[in-house]
Amino acid sequence: MEPIKVAAVQLYPERRAEDTAGKHLRFLRQAAEAGAALVVFPECSLTGYAADAGVLRPLSASDELIRALEAESDRLGTAVCFGFIERDEPRPHITQELYFRGGRALYRKTHLGTREEAAFAPGDAFPVLAAPRPAGMQLCWETHIPEISAALRRQGAELLLTPYASGMSGEKCRDNWAVQLPARASDNGAFVIACNLLFPPRAGESVPRGGGIAVYDPKGGRLASYFGTEERLLLCDLAGPLPRELPAGNMHAISYFDRVRRELFS
Repeated sequence: MEPIKVAAVQLYPERRAEDTAGKHLRFLRQAAEAGAALVVFPECSLTGYAADAGVLRPLSASDELIRALEAESDRLGTAVCFGFIERDEPRPHITQELYFRGGRALYRKTHLGTREEAAFAPGDAFPVLAAPRPAGMQLCWETHIPEISAALRRQGAELLLTPYASGMSGEKCRDNWAVQLPARASDNGAFVIACNLLFPPRAGESVPRGGGIAVYDPKGGRLASYFGTEERLLLCDLAGPLPRELPAGNMHAISYFDRVRRELFS
């Protein structure tokens, strides 16, 4: 794979979506100035997250705030991935957008959490977009579902983007991600980029919730990470051949995905 620099962000959504969009623009510009080709924001990064959609302001997929972020992405030449609650009938979606040079993929969360099922509608597709390398998305607890990563890999995904909106601490993210995300990377021979939303402390508590950023290589090794509670942009260089690009028969860099006998599982 051609070397690229990527960035992942953790941030606190503000009460006004306009203010949160301003944060996205600032981080996008900062990443572009550092040479990043792609910037990944958490699940529901524009609107904030709640299992009850009624407490949030959903956005249409053509909202002016989204269009402004797309326009800045075009101006900078940097791809952007961000999340929002998408207004729709009869129920909204938890949506993640991946945008690059006029190309747009909208991933509507296909597997909802138990508390989300009453408020949101599930999506039914796994889009992949070359942004600037083929990339697909799965959200939060969906990283426990290896079939989603495999569906993205079948479409050629080289980057698996896994934005979260989880109230677990960065340290808990570190421990949980160490179980499933290296497996998603090595099973599919793809880079994994994860970032988690930040949440204010609960009433009576002083410690913020959420947070966590990590990037994994195609063998499951952690390339870069941050698990504190500050708003943060983390840069990481991705380089080196993917397992699918190496000569067949090299068992030390085997492409497990390509050796699956799918006829046994149909």
